[in-house]
Amino acid sequence: MAFAPPARHLVRARDLADARYAEPLDVEDMARAAGLSRAHFSREFRSAFGESPHAYLLTRRLERAAALLRGTDRSVIDICLSVGLRSVGSFTTSFTRTYGMSPTAYRTSFPPASQMALVPGCVVRAYARPQHRTFREDGPQRLT
Repeated sequence: MAFAPPARHLVRARDLADARYAEPLDVEDMARAAGLSRAHFSREFRSAFGESPHAYLLTRRLERAAALLRGTDRSVIDICLSVGLRSVGSFTTSFTRTYGMSPTAYRTSFPPASQMALVPGCVVRAYARPQHRTFREDGPQRLT
């Protein structure tokens, strides 16, 4: 197996956090992906990226939660669980600390998601078609 510099291992761990933030992922999993011990990985990660692996993962989760709050009508509890967090209380505290307002207040500061929903033209055309067809081929088939 070819030798890869430690920075490449750290990038692999960061990419893992970016891709699997919604799964039950922790620093131990990230360290395993980098091929380093947990303590050494944490020091190297902080040195390379300027924040701890845990803070990086939490930031990714909160960014995704903010996007879901802006773009969907899903409940705060559902969003909390879907981004990989397990406690609504700690989610609300972390979100408020990061964004300066609670998740509910953050959501109300944007237009409702229903106003931003874009429906593709093909779907509009499909629902705009007449529902009661008068063509013979829509009726029961007759053998002649």
